[in-house]
Amino acid sequence: MPEFIDDWLDFRRREDGNDSLAALIQGGLSWLDSESRRLFQKDFVLGNEDQQRQILDRVAWPAKAKPEDRRWVGFFNRMRDLTVSGYFSSKAGVADLPYLGNKAVAEWKGCDPKVWAVIEERMKNGYKGLAGEAKPWG
Repeated sequence: MPEFIDDWLDFRRREDGNDSLAALIQGGLSWLDSESRRLFQKDFVLGNEDQQRQILDRVAWPAKAKPEDRRWVGFFNRMRDLTVSGYFSSKAGVADLPYLGNKAVAEWKGCDPKVWAVIEERMKNGYKGLAGEAKPWG
């Protein structure tokens, strides 16, 4: 997992032309250690699960974050995203997914009628895609 995050940070550095993401992640990791040392007199990784959770719960729920912790919410969200992405792109993570792709299908019967009905209904009503624009059917 650390290799995935390191590679991703290097990729973003090259693509973005700056170290903004790396600074966010490194700053957040430093904050975890300093906060853990302040509260428990030990680095974050050496804390027990309850101690770690006590700190992480402060930044894991953006709507519940106190003003003094809000700047670390962005760090936690990005780190969580990188961790999940890294895991589910690994051999172990892919094995945990009910992924059925890359297998031969003897006979394609099309989209499930129930799913197709939902798609058609949404499209008739001007489905708003990811960009938020109405996309009329047809």
